[in-house]
Order: sequence, then C-alpha cells, then structure tokens
Amino acid sequence: MYDAELMAVATGAAGTLVAAIATSGAEKMRLKVAHFFRRATPDQQRAAAQAVDDTAAQLTSPSSEAQALAATAWAQLIAQYLGEHREAMSEVDELAVPTPSASKVWNQHNTGTGTFIGGDVHGGLTFNYGGASDDRR
Repeated sequence: MYDAELMAVATGAAGTLVAAIATSGAEKMRLKVAHFFRRATPDQQRAAAQAVDDTAAQLTSPSSEAQALAATAWAQLIAQYLGEHREAMSEVDELAVPTPSASKVWNQHNTGTGTFIGGDVHGGLTFNYGGASDDRR
C-alpha cells in the first residue's frame, strides 16, 4: 500500500495526464511519459507507452466514465513507479503540467483609408482595440 502523499500526487498527475492526452494527443504526451518513466524497467516503460495509446483509444468517444477509468489506471501506474523511484517525486510536476497548445490562431481585419498591398499599409490606419472607431481622417 502506498502512503497518502504518494497517492495524492499520483492521482493528481493521472487526471491531468489523461486530460492532456485528450487535448494534445498521444504522440506529444508519449514523449513526456517516456521521459518521466526513464528510470523504470523496460517492461514498465513498455507498459507506460502502451497506456498512452490505450488512453488515447479510450478517449476517442470521451465520456466522464472513460476519463475516470483511464485516470485510475494511470494513478496506479504512476504510484507504483513513484513507490519504486522516490527520487522521481520532484519530476512528477513535468508530467502533470498540461502541454500548451502548439499554436495560436490570430485573426487580423484590416480597415483603413489606404491600400493594403502584401501586408503593408499604404495610407492611413487606425488601431482600436475593442473600442469604437474615432473616424479621424
């Protein structure tokens, strides 16, 4: 049986990891999981890699039940690993922090009195961030 602190850390990391797999995809999270489980035996490393794929497959039709089952499986896997490799406790945050989105989409709407050629503005342009136009010309 694992102590309460270890289980709390493992459970928190597992829930966040499942959410990250759902949003960021298995490929991206597989690298994080492999890095985290680097002290594990080859069998444990294979089990962790397979768990990423299994979790991604479970979450193809996401439901709260599927997420809960996946989080429980991950909590057990992480707790077992942390029980054997206490020094990895300080690294669990890397696993638990969700990966930010790969890109942001910015939309630009150009309005003004000039001509827009290849992204360059020729003429006048007024920027109003969230405000109304002041119609100065």
